[in-house]
Amino acid sequence: MAKRSAAMRRTSAFPMGTRPRGIHLAISIVLGLPLGCSVRSSTFEIVDYRDAGDAKRYQETFDEAYYDLDEHGNVNIVLRRTSTGEGGEQDLTQVIRIRSVWRSVPGRTASHRTQINAAVSYFVAGGRIGDTFEGAGAVFFGQNRGKTVLAGTLDHSVLRPKRQLAPGEPLFARAELSGAFRATRDRRQVVRIIHEADRLFGPLPPHDAPK
Repeated sequence: MAKRSAAMRRTSAFPMGTRPRGIHLAISIVLGLPLGCSVRSSTFEIVDYRDAGDAKRYQETFDEAYYDLDEHGNVNIVLRRTSTGEGGEQDLTQVIRIRSVWRSVPGRTASHRTQINAAVSYFVAGGRIGDTFEGAGAVFFGQNRGKTVLAGTLDHSVLRPKRQLAPGEPLFARAELSGAFRATRDRRQVVRIIHEADRLFGPLPPHDAPK
């Protein structure tokens, strides 16, 4: 474990000195899992394009995943993970929110894996430091027979920094997010996690808020 933690620290793509060391270390540990590790129920990959020609990839598994559907069949998915820092470092919370704006229906609407049909938000916070990244992506999903579990994928999601808890260089200048999820239907948990993130970072600017 000690060797693995040291390797994770060396993979950190976040510039030291622009943010307190604690959150950079925590993020490098949390996001620095090598690709190819055993995948659990909801696993996402983040590709950081901070340095031209030097994309860095990270993988994270989320242990909380919930969703709710509106009357039009649009889905609201939230994934959350809180990691305890090592050696007294700050806890790190990550939240992904995916809001579909339309859903492809076989035989009725055109469908392609690259079609953008969802608004995507990614929240990262530790202590008083944190960033949000907003963008759009292609989400495809299906429910089980009992309509209690939703499984799907997110692809082609490009995110850019929007909100910060404190001044400083964002953790990512431009990032791509993709992955697979398995979420339990629970409207109360969806609302709880969204409200927690909104209370922390404040609402999106009017021109960026979902319609």
